[in-house]
Amino acid sequence: MSNATSPTPQPTSARRAKKEAKKSLWQTDLGSMGKKKGDPQDAVVERPPFQPTLPQVNLLPRQVTDSIAIARIRRWLILAILVLAVVIAGAWWLQGSTIARAEEDLATAEAQNAQVRQDLQALTPVKQMYEQITRLQDLVTTTLASQPQAALVIDRLAQAGTAAGGDPAVAFTSVDVTYSGIPQPGDDLNACPSPDPFGTDMTIGCLTFNATAGDRAQVSELLRTLDADPLFIGPFVTSTTATEVATGANGNQTRALVAFSGSAGISLEALQTLLTPEQIDAIANPPEPAASASASASPSAEAGAS
Repeated sequence: MSNATSPTPQPTSARRAKKEAKKSLWQTDLGSMGKKKGDPQDAVVERPPFQPTLPQVNLLPRQVTDSIAIARIRRWLILAILVLAVVIAGAWWLQGSTIARAEEDLATAEAQNAQVRQDLQALTPVKQMYEQITRLQDLVTTTLASQPQAALVIDRLAQAGTAAGGDPAVAFTSVDVTYSGIPQPGDDLNACPSPDPFGTDMTIGCLTFNATAGDRAQVSELLRTLDADPLFIGPFVTSTTATEVATGANGNQTRALVAFSGSAGISLEALQTLLTPEQIDAIANPPEPAASASASASPSAEAGAS
């Protein structure tokens, strides 16, 4: 037998102590499986302890579960429809109040309109009277505007005779004034005798006179004075006659005397109210009638077509 002593075996509890305590399945991290021991990433995951429970088995048929789900959906749909109905009813109520206010405002406006119409109906006679007065006023204004200043015409003629000078002075034996009124568009602008047949001056009447002068120089000076006056248009002498008249107490002396007749047109300056440039232009340049305008346009159109 050998004298060597065999090592004393360690107790079983000590060997178990050296071994690492085993981990339960619930304490082991499934992600660390397959890794080497001692890996720093190998950490213990603490999980709650296992609680045993009774197994659950759904024995209801599929039709029942579908019916339950459909019933749940129906309840939600009914609830949504009710909420939508409440919202629509609230909106309708709010809109209804707005419409009611608008209808009240419309009724008030219609009542005011009816009252205004009644007031206008009551004022109709006043309106008719105002229109009548306005027409009469326009008639008076137009009539006065077309009336000449007769006294002014005679006075300016006498002043022209005095300005002619001479001894004896120009003496008018007769004066005749004929007023024809304002010419109408398209009518003759000057109906009086005129030394210029192509004149475009406008007259409202004609003045004719008979007078005597000491010599013909006075007659020429009278014509120049009348021609320079804007109140007269185209003055000229129609006839002259040179005679001798007896003078002195016994009639034994004679003196030359020129008897003459003349005429002149009366311009627009003699009106009570002067015409505006627009009115004068409308009379002097009337619009061409439509018939004549179309007739004049037809030959040009035919010429262009040919």
